[in-house]
Amino acid sequence: MRSFGKVLVTLGVILFIFLSVLCITRWYSMKKGCTSYLKLTGDAPTVQLANEFLSHALDYIERHNLTKGNSAILFPTSESDLEIWYKQILGAKNTADRILQKGEPKTELEQIENDNALMKIREVVIDHTKQGAKVTTPKNIVWFPYQVLIAVGWILVIVLIGLGYLIFVVTN
Repeated sequence: MRSFGKVLVTLGVILFIFLSVLCITRWYSMKKGCTSYLKLTGDAPTVQLANEFLSHALDYIERHNLTKGNSAILFPTSESDLEIWYKQILGAKNTADRILQKGEPKTELEQIENDNALMKIREVVIDHTKQGAKVTTPKNIVWFPYQVLIAVGWILVIVLIGLGYLIFVVTN
């Protein structure tokens, strides 16, 4: 029975390592391909630069099928709705495209329109919280579409290690 406890702990540790690597690589991929570009969009000094950065982020979003679904683990909400988020980013891109089609601003009114468009784009991609500015993304998007499976995996890690340790200690 004592060896069974060791097996459970070993399986728990292996699953822990696997899930850790999986979560870190998915987080890094999302950061590198999407959220860093959305951050750059929010910091862009011109509509042209914001448009370039939005193009990169949208390319990642579309390639990874982050256009529909819900990233919630238990209770889907509008905050975790990928389609709403995607449409907002697409709307920001359309705003940038519309401004760029007009060309360089020739009047003060056109410059104000450019500045307003840039502010609108920033509001879409950046949230201002008590902790400061952060990129707007649905919760748990890094894990999407495997968020439930990964959450169950973490629970399983706790159960395997806890149960294995308990069996090991009791049979000692």
